[in-house]
Amino acid sequence: MRVLSFALTLVLCVAVFLAATNSAQQLPKVEQVELQPLTAQVRRLIEATDYLGAPLAVADKQALERASNLTDTVRARREIQDVLDRYSLFDIHINPESRVKVAQGQAKPELTESGWRTFLVKVRNEAGVTAQLKAESLNAQKVFSRGKGGFSSSPRPAQTITERDVRDRWLDLAMFDKPPLKPQLSGLELEYRIIQLYSRDAGRREARIGFNVGQGSQDIGFRNETDILFACQPAMDVSL
Repeated sequence: MRVLSFALTLVLCVAVFLAATNSAQQLPKVEQVELQPLTAQVRRLIEATDYLGAPLAVADKQALERASNLTDTVRARREIQDVLDRYSLFDIHINPESRVKVAQGQAKPELTESGWRTFLVKVRNEAGVTAQLKAESLNAQKVFSRGKGGFSSSPRPAQTITERDVRDRWLDLAMFDKPPLKPQLSGLELEYRIIQLYSRDAGRREARIGFNVGQGSQDIGFRNETDILFACQPAMDVSL
């Protein structure tokens, strides 16, 4: 009986741990947003990911279409977020004072050496901000910079950074703000944006990535940035 009781207790502990872990991975849900403009933005998002060659899975597109046609708006909002949150590498919260806070999302932080990957950015916009959402990272700064006097006659730019800087600046990033998307945020309480990330290297690489919607929008305590450890898969040579 003692063995059975111990085994039952162990099973319950594991179940509670797994439930807590799964819950921790879920992004906060936005309950108050008009469904019609949200579904219109989702359609543009699908078009944009198709255009970029990083389409959502067919089953997920079908789930989004079903959710858009639901008469139960509460359920529709939740099901749309359930699908798109899985593609979101960042969760951005803009509080009523327009302060930006960033956390890592549910998408797996996987990149490809010498290649671009496309991810979603979930934006919970309590302030109704309509400025442009900008991403930045010290790991995405340029490796070389020109001198104060402009370009010299030498074909090689003046090197102004250290070897450590070269090692750390392995990333490139860009927000996709071209049609069918718009450059600025819509002001909706919820929307999803697209970010593209490029890895120069293979292996494990960490980057600190931040977001803002203009000067002074960064939250206190560096909470508008998040550190993410990426797994960068090595590129494969293809013989032609």
